[in-house]
Amino acid sequence: MLQLECDGKYADAMERALYNGVISGVSLDGEKFFYANPLASLGDRHRKEWFGCACCPPNIARLLASLGGYIYSQSMDDLIVHLYIQGEAKFDLHGQQIKLKQKTEYPWKGKVTLHIDLEKPDVFGVKLRIPEWCKEAQLKVNNQEIEMTGILEKGYVRMEREWKNGDTVELDLFMPVERVYSHPNVRQNVNDVALQRGPLIYCLESVDNVESLHKISLSKDGNLTTIYDETLLGGVIKITGDAEVVGYTDWGNRLYWTEKVKSQPFQIIAIPYYAWDNREPGQMRVWIPEGNQ
Repeated sequence: MLQLECDGKYADAMERALYNGVISGVSLDGEKFFYANPLASLGDRHRKEWFGCACCPPNIARLLASLGGYIYSQSMDDLIVHLYIQGEAKFDLHGQQIKLKQKTEYPWKGKVTLHIDLEKPDVFGVKLRIPEWCKEAQLKVNNQEIEMTGILEKGYVRMEREWKNGDTVELDLFMPVERVYSHPNVRQNVNDVALQRGPLIYCLESVDNVESLHKISLSKDGNLTTIYDETLLGGVIKITGDAEVVGYTDWGNRLYWTEKVKSQPFQIIAIPYYAWDNREPGQMRVWIPEGNQ
């Protein structure tokens, strides 16, 4: 297992890279690849089946094959969970083998359940990462709520107790849709916003919205809701929300005019960024202009 320093910022960065930077490089059927992951496209960026210098596709395969080694680690007295991915792991700790079974629907749902199997009761710590994106979480051991104040350090909660066979830990990470803003010195993103839910970054595609995505601006205080769509891109949670779209009413053949551009209400559909360019060709953008209303 990878021996990560227990500082949540490292695992946070790894999680964001895995869910947004790595798997977006592979098409959903696993047969085409990106070399670069652009944050906007006019419809002319597509994955390819192969490259003359094909180092990235096999590197992705190698990373995915080694993913199990990034999920957990251990120290002399702790079992540590860095990533929330359903499966199980075995640890040799204090002279006995301990099995940790993780059950979750992450990243669509924030609930994670850990079942602990061990040969005899033992005192050790279990450390769970609280992701940087998570502003509210609930923790339970054997259905008893645990107060996290005082046991949270560097992005991990640590529970030390005498663990027994069959003990369960439940972690619930609340996942509202959030607006993400970049540093004001990033001039390309001034007045723009990106959408995030849990570890996933979202984007707009013209196939779901309008042909020219630059016409859309997100309402500043508009509602953003989530819907699970099992028919979309293999089953994803999509975001819908209040926006505006500009039109060409009364412009005729003018290139410039002194009248303000007219707009009308519009409902956007945003999908996880990793799943873009898996349908018909079209525009895509992550950073969306945010209106004043």
